[in-house]
Amino acid sequence: MKFARVEMLFLIWAVPVLFLVVVYGMRRRRKILSRFAAPRGLKGIAPDTGSVRRRVRAGLLLCALAFTAVALSGPQYGYRWQKTERRGIDIIIALDCSGSMLAEDIRPTRLDRAKREIFDLLSLLQGDRAGLVAFAGTAFLQCPLTLDYETFHIFLNTLTPGYLPVGGTDMGQALETALSGFDPETNSEKAVILITDGENTGAGDPVAAAEALKEKDVKLFCIGVGSEGGVPVPAGEKGFKKDRDGKIVMTRLDEGTLKKMAAVTGGSYVRSVAGDMDLDVIYTREIRGKMARTTLSSGRKQVWEDRYQWALALGVLALLAEIFLTTGRPLHPSLKKIGVPVFLLCLLLAPPAEAGGMRDGLAAYEKGDYENALKCFIDAQLDAPDDPRVLYNLGNTYYRLGDYEAAARNFRAALRSEDPKLKHRSLYNLGNANFRSQQFDKAIENYTEALKFVPDDLQAKQNIEFVKKVKEQKKKEQQEKNQKQDGQDKKSDEDKSQDGKQKSSGEQEKKQDGQDKKSDEDKSQEGEQNSSAGNEKQPNPQKSPSPEYGSEKPENQASGGTPPSPDEEKPGQQGGMAKPGKSESQNDRKQAERILNRLRDQPGRAMMPAYQERHVEKDW
Repeated sequence: MKFARVEMLFLIWAVPVLFLVVVYGMRRRRKILSRFAAPRGLKGIAPDTGSVRRRVRAGLLLCALAFTAVALSGPQYGYRWQKTERRGIDIIIALDCSGSMLAEDIRPTRLDRAKREIFDLLSLLQGDRAGLVAFAGTAFLQCPLTLDYETFHIFLNTLTPGYLPVGGTDMGQALETALSGFDPETNSEKAVILITDGENTGAGDPVAAAEALKEKDVKLFCIGVGSEGGVPVPAGEKGFKKDRDGKIVMTRLDEGTLKKMAAVTGGSYVRSVAGDMDLDVIYTREIRGKMARTTLSSGRKQVWEDRYQWALALGVLALLAEIFLTTGRPLHPSLKKIGVPVFLLCLLLAPPAEAGGMRDGLAAYEKGDYENALKCFIDAQLDAPDDPRVLYNLGNTYYRLGDYEAAARNFRAALRSEDPKLKHRSLYNLGNANFRSQQFDKAIENYTEALKFVPDDLQAKQNIEFVKKVKEQKKKEQQEKNQKQDGQDKKSDEDKSQDGKQKSSGEQEKKQDGQDKKSDEDKSQEGEQNSSAGNEKQPNPQKSPSPEYGSEKPENQASGGTPPSPDEEKPGQQGGMAKPGKSESQNDRKQAERILNRLRDQPGRAMMPAYQERHVEKDW
């Protein structure tokens, strides 16, 4: 046997306290009665002063209290096995830890905001495996795919710009490392979330790396951290980082590259904002809303059976026996005597469905079990269909399950509340639901109304600006789509026109050949000279080049060709292993020192592979 709420067993301490009160009352009553007569004479004066029945009634009352405390503690006895399975998506988060992430255009720094985004994302995950790649001028798999989010937190907290050995920002290598972190034998959907300022300083092409993800059916989602206006890169207490010309290095968010990378794989891009609006776009709408969730693990768990009914039934019986047990005279029921036990019986036997449903629903919601939370809140709604709190909780649960229409309906119903705080939260979440339903104007209106209750709500203000930007972006995408469609229609019309011209030209050629053949037959008897003169050379039908509107060639890189991969060895370079100006013995000695230094590694740090020392010009 076990107890679901062990803390409720402390109520049993009320039993000895009540026992002392009963004993004190009996002794005081006996002392008062002894002033009027001797014990023998009391039987004639007060016949119902029998101490046995009073003690029995007191014992029954104490038993009722004890059984009630046990019932409230939730005793559980016996169990059954229930099949469980974890369905989700494999997600690897690539975090930029370069020096430019220390820029303070976003307070406190870009890196701190990026970590906050990851913490918020982990709270949204529902059975998805998460991995972590840390990158700067190089990239490492900091945490493999795992369902243990607490361990993920430990690996994430250790990341700083000085954590990685090579400076810079190589997004191409980050994507390659993330791709190698997936298990190729699993058939689950895979996604990479790249959190960076987008300022690539590596030699590789990040767009080409994104195309490699597309070939493996891995979607890329980018979250841009920073502002488009240039800000200096901090260099500790020395001021700001400078290039070799002595100029202060300015860093800015490169949204164009990030959008292009995400578009290649069919993913999306958002800019990091305060609140969870950007994560709602990336995870709730794109990853969980559009990608298939597969079974990552399955098993079974013990489900204990509740047995509180046994203790509760004994407590009710003891209480009823105490109420109906007389002290000597026959019981003459009256309305008052009947009403009290009936009221107590109803109070104990009727379960508080609303309170229990709300409590169980909130507990399931906190655990991320939104299906069970929805059932509990619906049960609570049956007893209080117009309670704004129940409607608000239903709206939140529907929102987490992706049913945004039902969420918006419950949030609107919760606006009937007289509590201004609940109205504010309902309006704010209604704006979120309308945004998820692509109703941007209504979302802006909801956020604006929420500001009337809490004018200093910074998240609502930022969400208004964010929704406006998304609205403009959707408008531009629709215009570009329409223009592209018009171009394709124009190309189709030109192709049809060209085919018609070629067909007409072919018919003319065929007709001309027939006439020539007939002319040759007529002139065959005129001799060889006349026959030669009669065979005139006919021109070939003219062919116009067909424009290729539909096939766009990929843009060439800086030199106009495809850059070699980092592992590709060029003639005369010897694999790029030796650095000019250093002998082989010096490199071996440094390599040995680096291996010895591994003995002083901090617990929890990633096991970084050995690397060759190399100079990076743009180490931010």
